[in-house]
Amino acid sequence: MITYFLFLIGKAFTLVAGGYNIKKLSVPYKIMLILVAFATVIECYGLYISTVLHNQNAWLFNIYMIIEVWLMGLSAIYLIYNKYLKIFWFLLLSSTSTYWIIDIYSHSIFQFATSSLILNCIILTFMYIVVLFSNSLFSTKNIFSQPVFWLCFSTILFFGCDIPFMGLHNYLFDKNPKLGDQLVNINNILDIIRYPLVGISFILLGRQHSKPLKVAGHV
Repeated sequence: MITYFLFLIGKAFTLVAGGYNIKKLSVPYKIMLILVAFATVIECYGLYISTVLHNQNAWLFNIYMIIEVWLMGLSAIYLIYNKYLKIFWFLLLSSTSTYWIIDIYSHSIFQFATSSLILNCIILTFMYIVVLFSNSLFSTKNIFSQPVFWLCFSTILFFGCDIPFMGLHNYLFDKNPKLGDQLVNINNILDIIRYPLVGISFILLGRQHSKPLKVAGHV
């Protein structure tokens, strides 16, 4: 329960930061704000299902999974300049959606689609690494003052670390439950850190609003 409370604190900070600066946010950051709001609702409803109704909530997070990858993917597409890369990324998102449908159909909407999540993590980590290199790392500006850096860093940190964790999830809980529990705690900490980092990007973008924003990159 404490973990869920910390989740909500992090999301609340991000929602306040985004709401306060909403008129100053460019399109990809508004998409991220929508995602945070949606994630907050899903987190609360998922907790209600499991603790009050005492039902499994895997189906809810399976649905959220595909919405998350599309919102984050669209945000990344807005943040990149190359039109061919934009098309390639759109095809990647379409491919992962197709795989998600096959995964759900093959197993069940009530069984968490772990393999689909791993694929989403790989795709999002790749996309935001490219965005980071394209928009931030080689900029002459202080990297820590750039909204896009914090947005990319939060995504790469969380989803990059989720790839090995989810890949070993079933094995660890079968062969070494104690180690599995420890890794769950690490994953929870990363989830708690993730959203406030996005909130920092909202705040920094709001402060930079007095300067003209680049239309193509929205950074």
